[in-house]
Amino acid sequence: MSGGAEYLAKALRSKLIEQGHEALLVKIPFKWNPPSAIVEHILACRSLRVAGVDLMIGLKFPAYYLPHPNKVLWLLHQFRQAYDLWGTPYQDLPDTHDGRRIREIVLRSDNTYLREARKIYTISEVTQRRLSQFNGIPSEVLYTPLLRSDHLRHKEYGDYLFSPGRITRGKRQALIAEAMRFVTSNVRLVIAGQPETEADLAELQRIVSSHHLAGRVTVIPRFISEEEKADLFASALGCVYIPYDEDALGYVTLEAFHCRKPVITCTDSGGISLLVRDKVTGREVEPDPVALAEAIDGLAEDRKRAAEWGNAGYEYVKQLGLTWENVIAKLTS
Repeated sequence: MSGGAEYLAKALRSKLIEQGHEALLVKIPFKWNPPSAIVEHILACRSLRVAGVDLMIGLKFPAYYLPHPNKVLWLLHQFRQAYDLWGTPYQDLPDTHDGRRIREIVLRSDNTYLREARKIYTISEVTQRRLSQFNGIPSEVLYTPLLRSDHLRHKEYGDYLFSPGRITRGKRQALIAEAMRFVTSNVRLVIAGQPETEADLAELQRIVSSHHLAGRVTVIPRFISEEEKADLFASALGCVYIPYDEDALGYVTLEAFHCRKPVITCTDSGGISLLVRDKVTGREVEPDPVALAEAIDGLAEDRKRAAEWGNAGYEYVKQLGLTWENVIAKLTS
């Protein structure tokens, strides 16, 4: 699977090289099903070594377990199933003796090996708060810029809302599609992204089919290129992005605002709330299909307001001053 984490890793390597560093991207396979494989991967990462490297920058579980005398972390997220997702529908780990044992191993490993890092940066206040709450480990927030934004543009406020991203339970595209049952305005929804599993796609398609939404909801179940995504953003009325408790600001949110599009998100979508200010740069509503439908209708019925919110989002992102120069300086200092 390729998503925001993989995009960020490639971007980081590219920007390090641009600024005169030699950089290698080490991608370590990770399998979490069956759950017993999680422990094997922790052990595998502890056994790996990267020789002849001056600085190692770890990004995510379990790769950040690799030993190195000069290790800095830019923490995307831990294994959330053992932390804030435990006890939620997104837990995945079984609540059995073996599942609880694996969870304990993950917690104990993080508490031990994360402290090996010389410095820990996190990609948002959400990730920072979890690390402090569950592990008692301090960190500094270092936001993630886009790799590039020159291809992102605004063309018009069209007749559809765009929702890009990996199709998976945690991104909640099924909830967005269900909301279209209650939309009264003549606006469409375009969902585009690689399905994480066949079951994720099947659930989304079931909702579209069972509620006769084929004429209003378009699903593009594949990876779309940056150019395709830019084209879809350019003519969209706005963006709907409602992941559950997202770690970061969300590349989707940044891309939408670069295209001057307002964003509809949910009150439990995590780091995205830093950018999406309700009735200023978009809407932040309860994770409920009716509430989402009302927010969608609100954009469709007042395009002038949609434009105002989209432009406000664009200006707000500019004010944040998210630059790769700052990121590289922090990580290599």
